[in-house]
Amino acid sequence: IYSHTLHYRYRWKPSMMILQALLIFFLLFVAERYFNATSQHLLYSFGYFIIIWILQGISFFLYCFVSSLPMCWHIDGFLSPWGGWRTKLPLSISNYQQIEWMFFSIGTAVSLLVTAWWSVQYGFLMLSYHITLSIPRIVTVLRIQKWKNEKKSYVIKYERQGIGLYST
Repeated sequence: IYSHTLHYRYRWKPSMMILQALLIFFLLFVAERYFNATSQHLLYSFGYFIIIWILQGISFFLYCFVSSLPMCWHIDGFLSPWGGWRTKLPLSISNYQQIEWMFFSIGTAVSLLVTAWWSVQYGFLMLSYHITLSIPRIVTVLRIQKWKNEKKSYVIKYERQGIGLYST
């Protein structure tokens, strides 16, 4: 039986969600002004939120499948940056960082494919949404970097609408 000590809990607060929403509306304005995106382009681009959420689930599933980790999804985390995708077992910091960088890389690659395949307007909007929605994940990956090289063994646990950094 392991005794875990909580060192850090990361949850994305409503004020940060508002900041993300403002950033998205600013990027919509940029797309309309500089990329000549019509209102139809902007309206269709909101479907990318679902695509990004599915990409997140696919990348999380691939990592869990390769690592033989049990994957689960809970509705309580649907509005969190992690989309409710989680594993029941704790992860090491390096494994957690690999999952997050894998999601960021897959989302960026798909956004660039959208740019090449459909149009610059759609590609810019998808890349903008992806990067904006990835801000909390990247901030978390960078924040936990300082604990990676310490002598204690730290693990990441997915919690309700967030993650926690624990030591064993």
